[in-house]
Amino acid sequence: METQQPTKSQTVAELYRSHSGRILNYIRTRIENKEEAENLAQDVWIKILESEVALAAETALAYIYKVAANLINDYLRKLYVRIETREEVEKTYTERTPLTPLQEYMARELAAYEMVRVECLPPQRRTIYKMSRFDDMPVADIADSLQLSFRTVENHLRMGRKDVRSYIAAIA
Repeated sequence: METQQPTKSQTVAELYRSHSGRILNYIRTRIENKEEAENLAQDVWIKILESEVALAAETALAYIYKVAANLINDYLRKLYVRIETREEVEKTYTERTPLTPLQEYMARELAAYEMVRVECLPPQRRTIYKMSRFDDMPVADIADSLQLSFRTVENHLRMGRKDVRSYIAAIA
């Protein structure tokens, strides 16, 4: 009688049970944000499941750590770009000249169009958008306040911003 080989999902499930804590700790030591570390740890296992690579018992753990290291590098690269961009924007805005009356009028008009579209968003997305845009709340604080996952808030915020941008672009 033949012995059945475990499926990839069974292999990954077993690896997850035995190594998920260590992978999370590995990521946490390299990223200061606990929520982001947990999200990246989840992404590691998703990448492993979605990959075309066959997992061999001898190399599986090394492969998992390599995926984690690559995700950490991608995360940090994006983080540094965001920080540099934020610093550049802050520098630009502190050096800008006063607006002309026409520019002020146009800014008020755009703000009015934005509010029209925001009011058309689904209730939860509208709330998240307003908390981020007008109350200047970070995603983590919004997630805590509304008792939603970080990723859910990120997704609603991304979709809300995209919706508002496309609306303004269509009328401008």
